[in-house]
Amino acid sequence: MNSSRSLSETLFFVPKLTNRQFVSHLFRRLRLPLMLALMVCLTGGYWLFHKQAFSTEVTAKQQSQEQGIPVEVLELKPVDSFARKRTYTGKVEAARTSELSLERSGKLIEINVDEGDPVKADMILARLDTRHLKIVRQKLQAERDAAQARLNELLAGPRPQTIAAAEAAVRQLIARLKNLQSDHARNEQLLERNAISKSVYEASQYDVQQQQAQLDAAKSQLSELKEGTRKEQLAAQKAVVANLDAQLADNQIDLEDTVLKAPFSGRISKRYADEGTVISPETPLLRLVEDQQLEAHIGVPVEMTPGLKRGARQQVQLNGKTFQSTLKAVLPELDPVTRTREVVLALDKQAAEQLIPGQVIRLAMEEPVEMRGFWLPLSALARGERGLWSAYAVVPGKVEGELILEKRQIEVLHTEGDRVLVRGTLKSGDRMVVDGIHKLANNQRVVIKSDS
Repeated sequence: MNSSRSLSETLFFVPKLTNRQFVSHLFRRLRLPLMLALMVCLTGGYWLFHKQAFSTEVTAKQQSQEQGIPVEVLELKPVDSFARKRTYTGKVEAARTSELSLERSGKLIEINVDEGDPVKADMILARLDTRHLKIVRQKLQAERDAAQARLNELLAGPRPQTIAAAEAAVRQLIARLKNLQSDHARNEQLLERNAISKSVYEASQYDVQQQQAQLDAAKSQLSELKEGTRKEQLAAQKAVVANLDAQLADNQIDLEDTVLKAPFSGRISKRYADEGTVISPETPLLRLVEDQQLEAHIGVPVEMTPGLKRGARQQVQLNGKTFQSTLKAVLPELDPVTRTREVVLALDKQAAEQLIPGQVIRLAMEEPVEMRGFWLPLSALARGERGLWSAYAVVPGKVEGELILEKRQIEVLHTEGDRVLVRGTLKSGDRMVVDGIHKLANNQRVVIKSDS
Protein backbone atom coordinates (compact mmCIF):
# COMPACT_ATOMS: atom_id res chain seq x y z
CA MET A 1 0.00 0.00 0.00
CA ASN A 2 1.07 3.56 -0.71
CA SER A 3 2.46 5.30 2.41
CA SER A 4 0.80 8.51 1.35
CA ARG A 5 -2.72 7.08 1.94
CA SER A 6 -4.87 8.80 4.55
CA LEU A 7 -5.80 7.27 7.90
CA SER A 8 -9.30 6.46 6.75
CA GLU A 9 -8.05 4.56 3.78
CA THR A 10 -5.61 2.63 5.96
CA LEU A 11 -8.21 1.67 8.61
CA PHE A 12 -11.22 0.83 6.50
CA PHE A 13 -9.68 -0.13 3.23
CA VAL A 14 -11.81 2.23 1.24
CA PRO A 15 -10.97 4.64 -1.53
CA LYS A 16 -10.30 8.22 -0.68
CA LEU A 17 -13.46 9.87 0.74
CA THR A 18 -14.59 13.36 1.54
CA ASN A 19 -14.82 14.38 5.22
CA ARG A 20 -18.64 13.99 5.33
CA GLN A 21 -18.48 10.60 3.67
CA PHE A 22 -15.80 9.55 6.08
CA VAL A 23 -17.83 10.50 9.17
CA SER A 24 -20.90 8.70 7.85
CA HIS A 25 -18.92 5.61 7.05
CA LEU A 26 -17.26 5.65 10.47
CA PHE A 27 -20.66 5.91 12.28
CA ARG A 28 -22.04 2.92 10.41
CA ARG A 29 -19.03 0.86 11.30
CA LEU A 30 -19.07 1.79 15.05
CA ARG A 31 -22.88 1.95 15.73
CA LEU A 32 -23.37 -1.65 16.89
CA PRO A 33 -20.29 -1.74 19.17
CA LEU A 34 -21.29 1.57 20.73
CA MET A 35 -24.86 0.38 21.45
CA LEU A 36 -23.59 -2.83 23.02
CA ALA A 37 -21.23 -0.88 25.23
CA LEU A 38 -24.04 1.47 26.31
CA MET A 39 -26.35 -1.43 27.21
CA VAL A 40 -23.62 -3.05 29.28
CA CYS A 41 -23.08 0.17 31.19
CA LEU A 42 -26.80 0.68 31.90
CA THR A 43 -27.32 -2.92 33.01
CA GLY A 44 -24.37 -2.78 35.32
CA GLY A 45 -25.53 0.48 36.87
CA TYR A 46 -29.08 -0.82 37.44
CA TRP A 47 -27.76 -4.00 39.07
CA LEU A 48 -25.46 -2.09 41.37
CA PHE A 49 -28.27 0.31 42.42
CA HIS A 50 -30.78 -2.44 43.27
CA LYS A 51 -28.14 -4.51 45.00
CA GLN A 52 -27.43 -1.60 47.27
CA ALA A 53 -31.19 -0.94 47.86
CA PHE A 54 -31.88 -4.62 48.54
CA SER A 55 -29.01 -4.72 50.95
CA THR A 56 -30.43 -1.67 52.74
CA GLU A 57 -33.93 -3.21 52.89
CA VAL A 58 -32.62 -6.51 54.20
CA THR A 59 -30.67 -4.67 56.82
CA ALA A 60 -33.78 -2.69 57.84
CA LYS A 61 -35.87 -5.87 58.00
CA GLN A 62 -33.26 -7.60 60.05
CA GLN A 63 -33.17 -4.67 62.44
CA SER A 64 -36.99 -4.59 62.57
CA GLN A 65 -37.19 -8.30 63.27
CA GLU A 66 -34.65 -7.99 66.00
CA GLN A 67 -36.61 -5.14 67.63
CA GLY A 68 -40.13 -6.46 66.81
CA ILE A 69 -42.81 -5.44 64.30
CA PRO A 70 -45.07 -2.63 65.57
CA VAL A 71 -48.70 -3.76 65.97
CA GLU A 72 -51.90 -2.14 67.22
CA VAL A 73 -53.79 -4.10 69.88
CA LEU A 74 -57.19 -4.19 71.57
CA GLU A 75 -57.67 -5.38 75.15
CA LEU A 76 -60.55 -7.87 75.34
CA LYS A 77 -63.56 -7.20 77.55
CA PRO A 78 -66.23 -9.89 77.94
CA VAL A 79 -69.91 -9.28 77.21
CA ASP A 80 -72.86 -11.41 78.32
CA SER A 81 -75.36 -10.29 75.68
CA PHE A 82 -75.78 -8.21 72.56
CA ALA A 83 -78.56 -6.56 70.58
CA ARG A 84 -79.28 -8.27 67.29
CA LYS A 85 -80.79 -6.00 64.65
CA ARG A 86 -83.86 -7.35 62.87
CA THR A 87 -85.51 -5.73 59.87
CA TYR A 88 -89.22 -6.13 59.14
CA THR A 89 -90.98 -5.08 55.96
CA GLY A 90 -94.29 -3.28 55.64
CA LYS A 91 -96.16 -0.80 53.51
CA VAL A 92 -96.82 2.93 53.56
CA GLU A 93 -100.53 3.66 53.85
CA ALA A 94 -102.65 6.77 54.16
CA ALA A 95 -104.00 7.37 57.65
CA ARG A 96 -107.48 7.78 56.15
CA THR A 97 -108.86 6.62 52.81
CA SER A 98 -112.51 7.03 51.84
CA GLU A 99 -114.71 5.96 48.94
CA LEU A 100 -117.01 8.98 48.73
CA SER A 101 -120.62 8.65 47.61
CA LEU A 102 -123.85 10.62 48.00
CA GLU A 103 -126.53 9.43 50.43
CA ARG A 104 -129.42 9.68 47.95
CA SER A 105 -129.99 8.92 44.31
CA GLY A 106 -130.28 11.54 41.63
CA LYS A 107 -128.75 13.11 38.57
CA LEU A 108 -125.20 14.39 38.94
CA ILE A 109 -125.14 17.98 37.68
CA GLU A 110 -121.81 19.21 39.07
CA ILE A 111 -118.42 17.70 39.95
CA ASN A 112 -115.64 20.10 40.88
CA VAL A 113 -112.52 17.90 41.15
CA ASP A 114 -110.51 15.49 39.07
CA GLU A 115 -107.95 12.78 39.80
CA GLY A 116 -104.87 14.14 41.52
CA ASP A 117 -106.51 17.35 42.73
CA PRO A 118 -105.80 18.44 46.34
CA VAL A 119 -108.87 19.20 48.45
CA LYS A 120 -109.53 20.79 51.82
CA ALA A 121 -111.93 19.56 54.49
CA ASP A 122 -115.59 20.60 53.85
CA MET A 123 -114.83 21.58 50.25
CA ILE A 124 -117.83 20.98 47.93
CA LEU A 125 -116.90 18.19 45.52
CA ALA A 126 -120.18 17.39 43.68
CA ARG A 127 -123.94 18.22 43.53
CA LEU A 128 -127.16 16.47 42.49
CA ASP A 129 -130.27 17.95 40.82
CA THR A 130 -132.52 19.42 43.59
CA ARG A 131 -135.56 20.78 41.65
CA HIS A 132 -138.01 18.15 42.90
CA LEU A 133 -136.88 18.52 46.51
CA LYS A 134 -137.32 22.29 46.35
CA ILE A 135 -140.92 21.94 45.10
CA VAL A 136 -141.72 19.52 47.92
CA ARG A 137 -140.26 22.01 50.36
CA GLN A 138 -142.47 24.82 49.07
CA LYS A 139 -145.57 22.65 49.52
CA LEU A 140 -144.60 21.67 53.05
CA GLN A 141 -143.87 25.26 53.94
CA ALA A 142 -147.34 26.36 52.80
CA GLU A 143 -149.03 23.64 54.87
CA ARG A 144 -146.95 24.58 57.84
CA ASP A 145 -147.90 28.26 57.53
CA ALA A 146 -151.62 27.36 57.48
CA ALA A 147 -151.27 25.11 60.51
CA GLN A 148 -149.38 27.79 62.39
CA ALA A 149 -152.10 30.35 61.61
CA ARG A 150 -154.78 28.02 62.97
CA LEU A 151 -152.69 27.47 66.10
CA ASN A 152 -152.28 31.19 66.58
CA GLU A 153 -156.08 31.58 66.30
CA LEU A 154 -156.66 28.94 68.94
CA LEU A 155 -154.12 30.51 71.23
CA ALA A 156 -155.72 33.95 70.86
CA GLY A 157 -159.25 32.59 71.64
CA PRO A 158 -162.67 33.84 70.25
CA ARG A 159 -163.23 37.52 69.49
CA PRO A 160 -165.76 39.60 71.52
CA GLN A 161 -168.01 39.94 68.48
CA THR A 162 -168.29 36.15 68.25
CA ILE A 163 -169.29 35.89 71.92
CA ALA A 164 -171.88 38.68 71.51
CA ALA A 165 -173.39 36.93 68.50
CA ALA A 166 -173.59 33.67 70.45
CA GLU A 167 -175.33 35.42 73.36
CA ALA A 168 -177.87 36.95 70.98
CA ALA A 169 -178.55 33.55 69.47
CA VAL A 170 -179.19 32.12 72.96
CA ARG A 171 -181.65 34.89 73.80
CA GLN A 172 -183.46 34.34 70.53
CA LEU A 173 -183.76 30.62 71.19
CA ILE A 174 -185.10 31.30 74.72
CA ALA A 175 -187.81 33.60 73.38
CA ARG A 176 -188.87 31.10 70.76
CA LEU A 177 -188.87 28.32 73.34
CA LYS A 178 -191.24 30.33 75.54
CA ASN A 179 -193.65 30.81 72.64
CA LEU A 180 -193.60 27.13 71.84
CA GLN A 181 -194.20 26.26 75.49
CA SER A 182 -197.24 28.58 75.59
CA ASP A 183 -198.64 27.02 72.45
CA HIS A 184 -198.08 23.56 73.86
CA ALA A 185 -199.92 24.50 77.14
CA ARG A 186 -202.99 25.69 75.19
CA ASN A 187 -202.92 22.52 73.08
CA GLU A 188 -202.90 20.49 76.29
CA GLN A 189 -206.11 22.25 77.48
CA LEU A 190 -207.73 21.84 74.09
CA LEU A 191 -206.85 18.16 74.08
CA GLU A 192 -208.61 17.71 77.43
CA ARG A 193 -211.79 19.18 75.90
CA ASN A 194 -211.25 17.11 72.77
CA ALA A 195 -210.96 20.28 70.76
CA ILE A 196 -207.80 19.07 68.93
CA SER A 197 -206.44 15.76 67.91
CA LYS A 198 -203.70 13.99 69.81
CA SER A 199 -201.35 14.32 66.85
CA VAL A 200 -201.52 18.10 66.99
CA TYR A 201 -200.70 17.94 70.69
CA GLU A 202 -197.72 15.65 70.10
CA ALA A 203 -196.41 17.90 67.33
CA SER A 204 -196.38 20.90 69.63
CA GLN A 205 -194.66 18.82 72.29
CA TYR A 206 -191.93 17.80 69.78
CA ASP A 207 -191.37 21.45 68.78
CA VAL A 208 -190.78 22.36 72.43
CA GLN A 209 -188.27 19.54 72.87
CA GLN A 210 -186.42 20.41 69.65
CA GLN A 211 -186.21 24.07 70.61
CA GLN A 212 -184.90 23.12 74.06
CA ALA A 213 -182.13 21.04 72.46
CA GLN A 214 -181.07 23.91 70.21
CA LEU A 215 -181.02 26.23 73.21
CA ASP A 216 -178.84 23.82 75.18
CA ALA A 217 -176.41 23.57 72.25
CA ALA A 218 -176.22 27.33 71.89
CA LYS A 219 -175.61 27.75 75.61
CA SER A 220 -172.82 25.15 75.48
CA GLN A 221 -171.19 26.89 72.55
CA LEU A 222 -171.45 30.23 74.33
CA SER A 223 -169.89 28.69 77.41
CA GLU A 224 -166.95 27.36 75.33
CA LEU A 225 -166.45 30.75 73.75
CA LYS A 226 -166.36 32.40 77.13
CA GLU A 227 -163.98 29.77 78.61
CA GLY A 228 -161.58 29.95 75.61
CA THR A 229 -159.88 27.16 73.54
CA ARG A 230 -159.57 23.75 75.13
CA LYS A 231 -156.11 22.37 75.94
CA GLU A 232 -156.77 19.30 73.83
CA GLN A 233 -157.40 21.43 70.75
CA LEU A 234 -154.22 23.39 71.32
CA ALA A 235 -152.19 20.19 71.77
CA ALA A 236 -153.63 18.67 68.60
CA GLN A 237 -152.87 21.75 66.53
CA LYS A 238 -149.37 22.01 67.96
CA ALA A 239 -148.80 18.38 66.93
CA VAL A 240 -149.85 19.26 63.37
CA VAL A 241 -147.32 22.10 63.27
CA ALA A 242 -144.56 19.91 64.76
CA ASN A 243 -145.20 17.18 62.19
CA LEU A 244 -144.84 19.69 59.36
CA ASP A 245 -141.63 21.03 60.96
CA ALA A 246 -140.23 17.49 61.02
CA GLN A 247 -141.09 17.01 57.35
CA LEU A 248 -139.35 20.29 56.51
CA ALA A 249 -136.26 19.21 58.49
CA ASP A 250 -136.22 15.89 56.66
CA ASN A 251 -136.49 17.75 53.38
CA GLN A 252 -133.56 19.97 54.42
CA ILE A 253 -131.45 16.89 55.12
CA ASP A 254 -132.37 15.54 51.70
CA LEU A 255 -131.22 18.82 50.17
CA GLU A 256 -127.95 18.69 52.10
CA ASP A 257 -127.41 15.11 50.98
CA THR A 258 -127.39 16.29 47.38
CA VAL A 259 -124.06 18.03 48.09
CA LEU A 260 -120.87 15.95 48.50
CA LYS A 261 -118.24 17.55 50.76
CA ALA A 262 -114.71 16.41 51.57
CA PRO A 263 -114.69 14.81 55.06
CA PHE A 264 -110.98 15.61 55.46
CA SER A 265 -108.11 17.24 53.59
CA GLY A 266 -106.29 15.07 51.08
CA ARG A 267 -105.98 14.27 47.41
CA ILE A 268 -108.40 12.71 44.91
CA SER A 269 -106.98 9.39 43.70
CA LYS A 270 -110.00 8.14 41.68
CA ARG A 271 -113.01 9.69 39.92
CA TYR A 272 -115.70 7.17 38.99
CA ALA A 273 -118.47 9.30 37.39
CA ASP A 274 -119.07 12.41 35.30
CA GLU A 275 -121.82 15.03 35.03
CA GLY A 276 -125.17 13.73 33.79
CA THR A 277 -124.81 10.32 35.42
CA VAL A 278 -127.78 9.10 37.45
CA ILE A 279 -126.27 7.60 40.59
CA SER A 280 -127.56 5.62 43.55
CA PRO A 281 -126.44 5.84 47.19
CA GLU A 282 -124.31 2.68 46.76
CA THR A 283 -122.38 4.14 43.81
CA PRO A 284 -118.89 5.43 44.73
CA LEU A 285 -118.18 8.79 43.15
CA LEU A 286 -114.65 9.70 44.30
CA ARG A 287 -111.76 8.13 46.21
CA LEU A 288 -110.10 10.49 48.70
CA VAL A 289 -106.67 9.77 50.25
CA GLU A 290 -105.26 11.73 53.18
CA ASP A 291 -101.74 12.41 51.91
CA GLN A 292 -100.64 14.77 54.69
CA GLN A 293 -100.66 12.06 57.35
CA LEU A 294 -99.11 8.73 56.36
CA GLU A 295 -98.68 5.54 58.33
CA ALA A 296 -96.42 2.53 58.10
CA HIS A 297 -98.13 -0.84 58.61
CA ILE A 298 -95.47 -3.47 59.40
CA GLY A 299 -95.81 -7.09 60.49
CA VAL A 300 -93.68 -7.91 63.54
CA PRO A 301 -93.22 -11.33 65.23
CA VAL A 302 -95.32 -11.79 68.33
CA GLU A 303 -92.30 -12.20 70.59
CA MET A 304 -91.03 -8.74 69.59
CA THR A 305 -94.23 -6.83 70.41
CA PRO A 306 -94.22 -6.83 74.26
CA GLY A 307 -91.47 -4.22 74.31
CA LEU A 308 -93.32 -1.87 71.97
CA LYS A 309 -94.97 1.02 73.79
CA ARG A 310 -97.52 3.41 72.34
CA GLY A 311 -95.96 6.82 71.68
CA ALA A 312 -92.40 5.45 71.42
CA ARG A 313 -90.20 6.90 68.68
CA GLN A 314 -89.09 4.51 65.94
CA GLN A 315 -86.90 4.82 62.85
CA VAL A 316 -87.97 3.40 59.49
CA GLN A 317 -85.99 3.11 56.26
CA LEU A 318 -86.90 3.49 52.60
CA ASN A 319 -84.47 3.61 49.67
CA GLY A 320 -81.53 4.19 51.99
CA LYS A 321 -83.19 7.10 53.78
CA THR A 322 -84.19 7.09 57.44
CA PHE A 323 -87.45 8.64 58.64
CA GLN A 324 -88.80 9.26 62.12
CA SER A 325 -92.13 7.89 63.28
CA THR A 326 -94.24 7.41 66.40
CA LEU A 327 -95.74 4.09 67.45
CA LYS A 328 -99.50 4.53 67.11
CA ALA A 329 -100.84 1.05 67.81
CA VAL A 330 -100.12 -2.67 67.88
CA LEU A 331 -103.15 -4.42 66.44
CA PRO A 332 -104.53 -7.20 68.65
CA GLU A 333 -105.14 -9.82 65.96
CA LEU A 334 -102.58 -12.21 64.48
CA ASP A 335 -102.17 -12.31 60.71
CA PRO A 336 -103.19 -15.86 59.72
CA VAL A 337 -100.72 -15.95 56.82
CA THR A 338 -97.55 -14.33 58.21
CA ARG A 339 -98.29 -15.16 61.88
CA THR A 340 -97.26 -11.63 62.83
CA ARG A 341 -98.94 -8.70 64.60
CA GLU A 342 -99.38 -5.52 62.63
CA VAL A 343 -97.62 -2.46 64.04
CA VAL A 344 -98.96 0.95 63.00
CA LEU A 345 -96.44 3.81 62.95
CA ALA A 346 -97.46 7.44 62.38
CA LEU A 347 -94.82 8.94 60.09
CA ASP A 348 -93.55 12.45 60.75
CA LYS A 349 -94.48 15.32 58.43
CA GLN A 350 -91.08 15.18 56.73
CA ALA A 351 -91.73 11.58 55.74
CA ALA A 352 -95.24 12.40 54.49
CA GLU A 353 -93.75 14.97 52.11
CA GLN A 354 -91.42 12.39 50.51
CA LEU A 355 -93.30 9.09 50.65
CA ILE A 356 -96.28 7.77 48.71
CA PRO A 357 -98.91 5.27 49.89
CA GLY A 358 -98.06 1.80 48.63
CA GLN A 359 -94.28 2.04 48.96
CA VAL A 360 -92.40 -0.73 50.79
CA ILE A 361 -90.87 0.45 54.08
CA ARG A 362 -88.68 -1.29 56.67
CA LEU A 363 -88.48 -1.16 60.44
CA ALA A 364 -85.22 -2.05 62.20
CA MET A 365 -85.56 -3.38 65.74
CA GLU A 366 -83.05 -4.68 68.26
CA GLU A 367 -83.57 -8.14 69.70
CA PRO A 368 -81.67 -8.84 72.94
CA VAL A 369 -79.63 -12.06 72.73
CA GLU A 370 -77.93 -13.62 75.74
CA MET A 371 -74.53 -14.90 74.60
CA ARG A 372 -71.10 -14.60 76.20
CA GLY A 373 -68.15 -13.56 74.06
CA PHE A 374 -65.76 -10.80 73.03
CA TRP A 375 -66.02 -8.09 70.38
CA LEU A 376 -63.24 -7.91 67.78
CA PRO A 377 -62.91 -5.86 64.59
CA LEU A 378 -63.19 -7.81 61.35
CA SER A 379 -59.65 -6.77 60.47
CA ALA A 380 -58.38 -8.86 63.41
CA LEU A 381 -59.57 -12.16 61.90
CA ALA A 382 -57.81 -14.60 59.61
CA ARG A 383 -59.50 -17.63 58.09
CA GLY A 384 -58.45 -20.84 59.79
CA GLU A 385 -59.16 -24.53 59.31
CA ARG A 386 -62.48 -26.43 59.37
CA GLY A 387 -64.54 -23.27 59.19
CA LEU A 388 -62.86 -21.67 62.19
CA TRP A 389 -61.08 -18.37 62.36
CA SER A 390 -57.90 -17.27 64.03
CA ALA A 391 -56.49 -14.13 65.56
CA TYR A 392 -53.19 -13.12 67.11
CA ALA A 393 -52.72 -12.35 70.77
CA VAL A 394 -49.66 -10.47 72.04
CA VAL A 395 -48.05 -12.45 74.88
CA PRO A 396 -44.72 -12.26 76.77
CA GLY A 397 -41.78 -14.07 75.14
CA LYS A 398 -39.02 -16.11 76.73
CA VAL A 399 -36.74 -13.12 77.07
CA GLU A 400 -37.67 -10.49 79.62
CA GLY A 401 -39.47 -7.59 77.97
CA GLU A 402 -39.97 -9.54 74.76
CA LEU A 403 -43.43 -9.73 73.15
CA ILE A 404 -44.43 -12.36 70.63
CA LEU A 405 -47.56 -13.36 68.72
CA GLU A 406 -49.66 -16.34 69.72
CA LYS A 407 -52.33 -17.64 67.33
CA ARG A 408 -55.74 -18.22 68.91
CA GLN A 409 -58.53 -20.30 67.35
CA ILE A 410 -61.89 -18.55 67.59
CA GLU A 411 -65.50 -19.03 66.52
CA VAL A 412 -67.58 -16.20 65.07
CA LEU A 413 -70.93 -15.93 66.88
CA HIS A 414 -72.38 -12.78 65.36
CA THR A 415 -71.39 -10.16 62.80
CA GLU A 416 -72.41 -6.53 63.18
CA GLY A 417 -71.03 -4.06 60.67
CA ASP A 418 -67.24 -3.98 60.92
CA ARG A 419 -67.04 -5.98 64.14
CA VAL A 420 -67.74 -9.56 65.22
CA LEU A 421 -68.66 -11.30 68.46
CA VAL A 422 -66.33 -14.28 69.00
CA ARG A 423 -65.43 -16.94 71.50
CA GLY A 424 -62.60 -19.45 71.72
CA THR A 425 -59.22 -19.67 73.43
CA LEU A 426 -59.61 -16.14 74.72
CA LYS A 427 -59.88 -14.56 78.13
CA SER A 428 -60.58 -11.14 79.53
CA GLY A 429 -57.60 -8.81 79.27
CA ASP A 430 -55.98 -10.52 76.27
CA ARG A 431 -54.32 -8.05 73.91
CA MET A 432 -55.37 -8.89 70.35
CA VAL A 433 -53.81 -7.56 67.16
CA VAL A 434 -56.47 -5.58 65.30
CA ASP A 435 -54.91 -4.98 61.87
CA GLY A 436 -52.32 -6.16 59.38
CA ILE A 437 -52.49 -9.79 60.43
CA HIS A 438 -51.73 -11.08 56.92
CA LYS A 439 -48.16 -9.87 57.43
CA LEU A 440 -47.73 -11.64 60.75
CA ALA A 441 -46.82 -15.16 61.85
CA ASN A 442 -47.07 -17.21 65.01
CA ASN A 443 -44.28 -16.60 67.58
CA GLN A 444 -43.16 -13.48 65.70
CA ARG A 445 -41.59 -10.75 67.79
CA VAL A 446 -43.66 -7.56 67.99
CA VAL A 447 -43.89 -4.28 69.81
CA ILE A 448 -47.13 -2.52 70.67
CA LYS A 449 -47.43 0.75 68.78
CA SER A 450 -48.31 2.74 71.85
CA ASP A 451 -45.17 1.38 73.55
CA SER A 452 -42.82 1.71 70.57
